[in-house]
Amino acid sequence: MRLIGWILGLVLMLGGAAEAAAKPAITDARLGVEPGLTRVVISLTQRSDFKVFTLADPYRVVIDMSEVDWKVPSGAKLQGQGLVAGMRYGLFKAGTSRVVLDLMEPSEVARAEFVAPANGEPLRLLVDLRPVPDTQFRAQLKSNTVAYRAIAAIAPVTKPAARTLTTSSGSGAGTGALGGSAAKQPTEEPKRGKPLIVIDPGHGGIDPGAIGSTINEKQLTLAVAKALKKELEDTGKFRVLLTRSRDVYIPLRERFGLAREKGAELFISLHADSHNNPLTRGASVYTLSEKASDAESEALAAKENKSDIIAGVDLSKQSNVVSNILIDLAQRDTKNMSTRFASLLVRELKEQTMLLGNTHRFAGFAVLKAPDVPSVLVEMGYISSSKDEALLSSSGHQKKLARAVRQAVENYFSWQELVRRS
Repeated sequence: MRLIGWILGLVLMLGGAAEAAAKPAITDARLGVEPGLTRVVISLTQRSDFKVFTLADPYRVVIDMSEVDWKVPSGAKLQGQGLVAGMRYGLFKAGTSRVVLDLMEPSEVARAEFVAPANGEPLRLLVDLRPVPDTQFRAQLKSNTVAYRAIAAIAPVTKPAARTLTTSSGSGAGTGALGGSAAKQPTEEPKRGKPLIVIDPGHGGIDPGAIGSTINEKQLTLAVAKALKKELEDTGKFRVLLTRSRDVYIPLRERFGLAREKGAELFISLHADSHNNPLTRGASVYTLSEKASDAESEALAAKENKSDIIAGVDLSKQSNVVSNILIDLAQRDTKNMSTRFASLLVRELKEQTMLLGNTHRFAGFAVLKAPDVPSVLVEMGYISSSKDEALLSSSGHQKKLARAVRQAVENYFSWQELVRRS
């Protein structure tokens, strides 16, 4: 009986510890409008460390919290009201969840604090916004302060404190908080010798990408990236790294920066598109060019390049070297290699899926701007097409796409070997 009692006590103790260590959960997020004020209301199961700051160009308010569980649709964009044009939320980096408010006009944070549960309402984080002139908004950024230091409003908690908010050494405009640097992925360093392929699952975390009726782009790209990684590693010929291995946002410059840092010989960015015309469907392959091959490619590049803005990344401190990498700085050999791989990839994709007309296209995708790593961006189909979405949601079709890319990679390196020998 003593043994049974001891075991029961241990189980209860462990269960209580697990409950105490559980992350806070956000159960609701909504907006309210009063004259001259817009209120953001976020319902949580327990308190979380948080910081609130503003970003310009475009006007945004960002709320960073220690990592929480999302009990509302992850990555969904709420209908705007008042000063808020739209609202997004998701995992920004390991240990940090983020809410981004797109503003209709420059605004200040007039209030940011927790309100205790009362009258059937759960614990809530309230953030009040008031309109201000553009000059005042930008002065706030230049002084690296915000009107309200939200972190100071957190009252002592009786439960063990949630995980402390991880901060970046980079500066965030008007915050002193996170500078938009994504956490290093705990990826095992590949052994040297074999060619290194970096696979980039597009979007992630707070940025869902294209949204379909059954799947989001960020989910699809990660699933295919993992399948492709396995395909390549199973050949025994390649080393493979993913820019992200879970649902987290990675800034665009860090994606191709990883490929350069690790000495990758090929960079493949995976995406899925959406279109106003639901009949538009098919896969396509893009390589970098200063001049887009057509207006649609130019529009697509502009849309994809907004990912950092969507995720609430501060681009104001980004150096001209990074943000304006000129095409003529890219090695001629790198561009030729990218084009060669793209042509091999189109040939293999043609055997496995429907292709968009003029399949190999050119545009100024920011994620392809590594000047010394051959790079392509693959749009695997259109989530806005019911037929494409059904295929892309199928694990069988995802594996077909992965096999096609793997075969193109093998053909590419076989071609390189022939060139070297000749």
